[in-house]
Amino acid sequence: MILRGVAILKAIFLLSIFILFSSMPPADGKGSQSPSFAAPGGEAIQNYSYSESYNYEKIDAHALAAPASAEQSVESLAAYLIGPAANDQEKARAIFRWICQNIDYDLGSYFMGRLGSTKSEDVLKSRSSVCSGYSDLFSALAGEAELEAVEIRGYGKGYSYRPGQKFSGPYNHAWNAVKINGSWHLMDPTWGAGYLGRDGRYHRFFDDHYFMTPPDEFVFDHLPEEEGWQLLDRPLSQAQYEDLVYVESDLFNLGLNLIERNGSISAEGEVNLSVYAPDDVVMMAGLELDSEVFEGRTLCQRDGENFEIRARLPQAGSYALRAYAKKKDDPGVYKSVMQYNINASSGVESGYPLTFGRFGEVGAHLYSPLDGRLQAGQSYHFRIRVPGAAEVAVVCGKEWSRLGAEGDLFEGNVTVANEDAGIFANFGGEKWEGLVRFRY
Repeated sequence: MILRGVAILKAIFLLSIFILFSSMPPADGKGSQSPSFAAPGGEAIQNYSYSESYNYEKIDAHALAAPASAEQSVESLAAYLIGPAANDQEKARAIFRWICQNIDYDLGSYFMGRLGSTKSEDVLKSRSSVCSGYSDLFSALAGEAELEAVEIRGYGKGYSYRPGQKFSGPYNHAWNAVKINGSWHLMDPTWGAGYLGRDGRYHRFFDDHYFMTPPDEFVFDHLPEEEGWQLLDRPLSQAQYEDLVYVESDLFNLGLNLIERNGSISAEGEVNLSVYAPDDVVMMAGLELDSEVFEGRTLCQRDGENFEIRARLPQAGSYALRAYAKKKDDPGVYKSVMQYNINASSGVESGYPLTFGRFGEVGAHLYSPLDGRLQAGQSYHFRIRVPGAAEVAVVCGKEWSRLGAEGDLFEGNVTVANEDAGIFANFGGEKWEGLVRFRY
């Protein structure tokens, strides 16, 4: 999983009360009261504007090609980075991109409690720091570039964060805001630089989401000490922030849009959620209780412009309902995008059928039957929408039962034998592809 999707607990007393990050570099754990952190007034930050279309290819290439001679001091590095910058936005981008590429997260400070210097000059020399070092270096370079920038502290949802968790005690994270063309913009160079994986190692991975992040997206995982730095017309309270569903940056990178924003949901055996997803995105879901993963307990399928995510809970308990997504043409793995906390007061015995990759890729939708286990000798009405299919059949053992077609909707009655049954589709030619599997 890329970015902050891994939830791992590291019970280190000195740091655990501060560090709440999930698959991202953790916070510095110091609850710093440094005067360099901003405490803004309301009027100064109510002029946010955002444009997501900007080509950073040339300025990024320049930042990544910085010679060692330019990296000897904050002054010389800033001078090099902003050399070809056409405007303040490109200045900020060059600084952000260089930091993300060149500064590692200081895992020694995190795991062992050996907090080193977070001053910009020391971070530049050591090439390693915690979040306050990243933000201090950004602010220092921005100052040399004649940009107005501030460091912001607050609560971040990252490494070891669990959905529904409450925040208390010292603030655990630091990030930046920079004024560009008269408007303030939010960014997090720590989270933009990489993540802490399941292997306990730091992985550099540039995440563009955390540069000039829209405030209504940034607030899902960043709560500033001063509410004005949310840059929202209606700032969230801490309780509202804690109640937000836990999302990861790929939710926004893939263009998904949440319909249910509350991260904790009460259910009686079953829950049904919807998420807007562009046509070129496919999704899947999984259900977990503690470390146990339940197969056949979720059904994720396209329903028009949304993906419908259903879950049937085996018994009462507190479950994690995770959703994953990727581009259709992406040969890689699905990326974790969000997690809900499902509090079930009761359970249901039956689960859902299993669906395979092709099911989501073609935008199929199964209407019936929705029980994962079918009874041998019983007749069921099969109804499924399979866009682009020429034929659809229910296969049970050696028996093939073709379903009647009306456009891309296929249906018919089939009596199943005492074997697993499956729904297969033919999209032209001789090849049949499996979409759904039922057990008996």
